[in-house]
Amino acid sequence: MNRILIIFLIIGFYSCGEKQKPEKKMETVVDKKTLSELKDFELLQDFEKNKAKFGTPNTFELNDHSADGGELSVFHDKDFDYIVFDFWLYGETGKLNYTYWTEKNGNLDFKFVKQLKYVYDKPYYIEDYKTDSIIRYFSYSDSKTKLFDINKTEITESEQIEKSKSELESFFRDVTKGIEIVK
Repeated sequence: MNRILIIFLIIGFYSCGEKQKPEKKMETVVDKKTLSELKDFELLQDFEKNKAKFGTPNTFELNDHSADGGELSVFHDKDFDYIVFDFWLYGETGKLNYTYWTEKNGNLDFKFVKQLKYVYDKPYYIEDYKTDSIIRYFSYSDSKTKLFDINKTEITESEQIEKSKSELESFFRDVTKGIEIVK
């Protein structure tokens, strides 16, 4: 009698375990966007989330572009369809951090840009200087380029958009001129 009871218990446990396996498989199905579908602020979030997967960036010294130097870090990985260029320039009365997301093609077509400017009210080596910051975002994902403020609100003034676009594109060209970038 004990043997029959043990056999029924083993069969019961085995059959319950088999029913749970398909449910677990269904739980692991996740709907993910492909990287090529990422645009604008999604690129920023994706990079921040996956920055460690890019590994150690290629870093270049930028000594001839500002009073106190700077650096360029280039993040690229075969599993991502974009390259990130992170520029830092340092000066006596401020610093710049421009981050560009580009296509992973030979042309380095821009997808998105984050522009961060720190402005000091007096040189940083003078005590009690105050800092003001400006953050803007520039999108190249639609047929027309778009400019956004710190709150991710679109700026529609065409003169300001063109001025920012020109500044960001000439900055990238001027600073990367002469640098051999591995793609």
